[in-house]
Amino acid sequence: MKHLFSRTVGPWAAVLTILGAGLVGTASVASAQTIFEEQGTIVPALEEYPLDMEAGDVVAIIMTSEDFDTVLTLIGPAGEEVAFNDDFGSTLNSRIVYNAEAAGSYTIVAKSFDGQGGDFAIEVRTATDYEVAFSQAQVSIENQDYDGAIASYSDAIELDDSNPEAFLGRADAYFGQAQLALEAQGEFLEDPTDLAPEIREAIVADFAKAAELYEAEGDPFTAQSLREQIQFIETGEFPGPEGGGPR
Repeated sequence: MKHLFSRTVGPWAAVLTILGAGLVGTASVASAQTIFEEQGTIVPALEEYPLDMEAGDVVAIIMTSEDFDTVLTLIGPAGEEVAFNDDFGSTLNSRIVYNAEAAGSYTIVAKSFDGQGGDFAIEVRTATDYEVAFSQAQVSIENQDYDGAIASYSDAIELDDSNPEAFLGRADAYFGQAQLALEAQGEFLEDPTDLAPEIREAIVADFAKAAELYEAEGDPFTAQSLREQIQFIETGEFPGPEGGGPR
């Protein structure tokens, strides 16, 4: 099984590892039209489902399992892969948000990352505006389009501010943006003091909001981890049993 770490960039990423996980916010999911739902067992590790779509349809395909690391692939009408997702939102579950460019019969391929299989659930429904924005943010950050990621995460937060992953994702985008700016000057991000004050403030604000949300969800461990990371970003000192020390 894989282990997930934060997307946070820089040589001090291990210190800023985001512990815990949160799925996409569901405030507006209730209004989404469900296309189909399925539960089953993958034996050995792969199932396929047909999905007819019209051009312009926007769907969310969600696969979850407590038994294995899920992987989703969407195959287009011409037999080409049009979308793929392994891990979504810092979990081992999978989610594809796809805007169909062409009408036709698509194929959902649901499988296990390690090939072992097990029980799973899959749902296909109309994607919410939040899911579209969050998915675009993740694509942008993977492509190192940090400006686009910040904008999309901000759109997602405006639509639903209850998901800590959106705040952590935007913080990661701020880190990436700062690193690119430093590299353009021939420098590297090695310490929180290398960040511009306004970027540090933005990251701290997003970490603080995420910590608040995790605590409200009953996850004080992740909340405390984030607050320790905030201390490091603000002071450059590692928190410890005696108050930490300089980096």
